[in-house]
Amino acid sequence: MSFRSIWLALLPALFLAACERSAPEPGRLDVRSPADLKAHSETFRKAIEEVAPGVWIAIGYGLANAILVEGDDGLIVIDTMETLEEGEVVAREFRKLSDKPLKAIVYTHNHTDHVFGAQAFIDVLGDPAVPVEVYAHERTAELVYRVVSEYRPIITARSLRMFGTQLDAEGLINDGIGPHLSIDENSRFGFVAPTQTLGDRLEVTVAGVDMLLQHAPGETADQIFVWLPQTRVLAVGDNLYKAFPNLYTIRGTPYRSLKQWAASIDAMRALPVEHIAPSHTRPVHGAEDAQRVLTNYRDAIRYVHDQTVRYINAGLTPDEIATRLVLPPHLRAEPFLQEFYGTARWSARAVFAGNLGWFDGNPSRLDPLPPAEEARRMATLAGGASALGEQLEEAIAAGEWQWALQLSDWLLRLDPKDRAVLDARIEALTRLGEGASNPNARHYYLMSALELRDGRRFEPISSGTDEMIRAIPMATIMNALATNLAAEETFDMERKVGVRFTDSGEAWTLWLRRGVLEPVPELHEDVEILVEVDSLIWKKMLGRQIGPAVAIAQHMDFVEGGAIGFSRFMLLFRPAREAPEPAPLATVGLDH
Repeated sequence: MSFRSIWLALLPALFLAACERSAPEPGRLDVRSPADLKAHSETFRKAIEEVAPGVWIAIGYGLANAILVEGDDGLIVIDTMETLEEGEVVAREFRKLSDKPLKAIVYTHNHTDHVFGAQAFIDVLGDPAVPVEVYAHERTAELVYRVVSEYRPIITARSLRMFGTQLDAEGLINDGIGPHLSIDENSRFGFVAPTQTLGDRLEVTVAGVDMLLQHAPGETADQIFVWLPQTRVLAVGDNLYKAFPNLYTIRGTPYRSLKQWAASIDAMRALPVEHIAPSHTRPVHGAEDAQRVLTNYRDAIRYVHDQTVRYINAGLTPDEIATRLVLPPHLRAEPFLQEFYGTARWSARAVFAGNLGWFDGNPSRLDPLPPAEEARRMATLAGGASALGEQLEEAIAAGEWQWALQLSDWLLRLDPKDRAVLDARIEALTRLGEGASNPNARHYYLMSALELRDGRRFEPISSGTDEMIRAIPMATIMNALATNLAAEETFDMERKVGVRFTDSGEAWTLWLRRGVLEPVPELHEDVEILVEVDSLIWKKMLGRQIGPAVAIAQHMDFVEGGAIGFSRFMLLFRPAREAPEPAPLATVGLDH
């Protein structure tokens, strides 16, 4: 994911759920669907398929697959779906195949759709007398817990747009690498922390099954593949699926190194693979087909990297490179490289930004006019705002949807509430989405149209188990808190508030200094307020699983200061209520 990669889960930072409206019912837009996107849905036909003797894969039950390996006296599950609900359904299907106890879980990487159903597999397949080892890369738990990081609100908003979670069946045909992302306000999550981790590689035998777990950075930094030499099955995680790879994902992500990704596939190509079991889409059988798919996938990734660097060195800008970059004919024809997830264009821009940063080399972009000023000048150039509006009307009438969308950018900066312009923008977004075979692009257009038309905002989903929430490092929680300080209200403030956690013995000082919060992992002597509270209550309060008033009144003891002063202090931490762009251009409010 794949999200990602998409992370809907544990806790927002403090009061990130300030939006009080709940998620609306899925909306409807009058759209048609490209034939190739409809045909791609066959890739996710729901089934439990045998990959090789003793190895099965569950396809179509959620965004990702889960893989079952039967050993002499126990079972291994590779990847565990995105929720407890999905995990339980697949685990019960697996139980029909074998009555042996679960002995191990393997996470190929940290994305939500691969880890959050783990507890369900233990509950359904496990035996209390048989311990379950959980294998993962040494960074996987850390990256799972980053779900509470400072970028969570905007990544959530962009993720839900990308996966089309609020679209009806006419809008959401499939998600490119799976049928749909099955997360809503009723979802529950059951991540189980790894008990065995690897850095570079780990060879282990579980229930008589030999496994090589190999670090293979690509779609994520913690990605691993699982090689089963006895059956010659390769579980590739998210480094290969039947769609062009998400070398860049439009929901937003740190740079994904294309060179590392290709090198990871080279390590797979060196194995005598007979069966590829991907964590998305259907398996590949036969040594010849396996090598073709692996080689073409690797070559497409290197082609995008190498030719982008070539064009960079020729002085081209990201947009110019994206326009020029086209895969060779044999790669364009490869079924595993159709652009149902990533695209070469997005990837080229990512290579540029990942290696050279935001500046495209054009000096006019060093300090461009502010967006509102640029809009005023464009209106003047066109002969006034009304003339610019006429250009928008003409673009809509001619079906020039991208030009209409760009024109609406300028007009809405001049008047964010202009109903005619808003309607034209909705029409342009809808028609662009209707014509897009790439589900990520399609959903982003259509979800943006729905948000704009209906004024949608969404509550965060915070349904992790108590065990999951307790496992999140307190440093992650406290550091995320700093990014929610309403700094403009505190330029003349200096405060120190202490928090002592009665269950863990940890103590922190929240040191506010004129616009900046420094969370200090020790208790200063000069704190003005000192509160004692269980760490789970603290985390649930910040995640709004427990209301702040209830948490303060019923679960906190004040050694210094009092509840009123503490409440006032905590009210300083909240998300920005206004986006930097006018609301019609940038609607946020989803926490991820």
